Amino acid sequence: MEDTKKTLYIPVGIKTRPEYFDGFGKTELRQSTLICLLGGGMDLLAFLFTQNISVCVLAMFVIIAGSVMMSTKDQTNLSAVDQVKNMIHFARSQKNYPYVALDEWKSR
Repeated sequence: MEDTKKTLYIPVGIKTRPEYFDGFGKTELRQSTLICLLGGGMDLLAFLFTQNISVCVLAMFVIIAGSVMMSTKDQTNLSAVDQVKNMIHFARSQKNYPYVALDEWKSR
């Protein structure tokens, strides 16, 4: 009798949600769209005050590219925005124990 062991094959790198390109799915698209709309509103206000279209167009391109870059996830499934959120959460969770030096030779 032959003892055959069945092995389980677990594929690596399978995405659980559809993505438009690597690391950029529907939720990242929503985040980028919201940032672009807010940035576009501020850019429109800047145009109304300065009347300089070239600077405003350049600023809008930077806002669009920056929002996509900041919300795209890498191999660790974290984006730059997620990492900043984690750093803020970690900094808030740390306790502060101030050290008070006492003279050991004095009586208490």
